[in-house]
This record gives sequence, structure tokens and C-alpha cells, in this order.
Amino acid sequence: MNSIGIMIRKMDIQENGKKLNPSCKNLHKQIKTLHSKLKKNDKDITTTYVIEKDNNKGKFHTHLLINYNDKQNLKTQLSRFVGGNSWKKRNEGLDTINGCNGKYGEVDTHLIYDEVEFINYMNKHEQTETLV
Repeated sequence: MNSIGIMIRKMDIQENGKKLNPSCKNLHKQIKTLHSKLKKNDKDITTTYVIEKDNNKGKFHTHLLINYNDKQNLKTQLSRFVGGNSWKKRNEGLDTINGCNGKYGEVDTHLIYDEVEFINYMNKHEQTETLV
């Protein structure tokens, strides 16, 4: 089973075209929906996630640790989740980050070398939740 770290900044678009950052409660629902869509094609998938406040007042982003078998399913569902279609690689320090920007937000993925260390990082402000 493979592991990947993901950071998602999600936007909701109102009827008048205004972009808003979803509430924490709404993000929990959206992550659970994403997990169920991923699980349709990858039965063994597990998602550990935490919703964290941005430095900007009232905005949130999500960190996820996903254990998966089907890489193509993961990329497809993440692209759909943010309304994007192209992935671009960029280097940040020693890490290579794969990113997808879309109509509803952005997704950044990076390799995980130590799951325990990453979960400790995710737990710095809030406790993580795991979906099986």
C-alpha cells in the first residue's frame, strides 16, 4: 500500500460568482464525500485528515494522509474535487510537490517518508480523524 501527503485549499462558489472559503463543518462533509468516492474504486483506502485554520481570519485548509493502491483513481478524484485537470510538478526545498489548481481550489501532493512524523505534524493544532 502506498502513502501520500495532501494539502487542499477548497473554495465554494456562490450563485453570484463570489468565492468563499467553506466552513470547518462543511469541509468535514466534503472530505468524507471525497473518501467515499475514492473507496468506490480502491476498497482498501484509508484517509487520515485534519482541518487547520489559515493565518487569514476565518479560512481553513485540510491536510490528509491517504494510504491507497490505485494511483490513477486518486489523481482523478482529487482533480475532480477541485475542478482542475492538469497537474504540475514544482520543487520546494528538497521536496517535489505535485499540484493541481482548479475552479474550486488547489491540491498539493507530496511523498511521505515517515508516516508517524507526518501524523505528528498534522496533530499540532487539532486531533486527526481517520476514515476507513
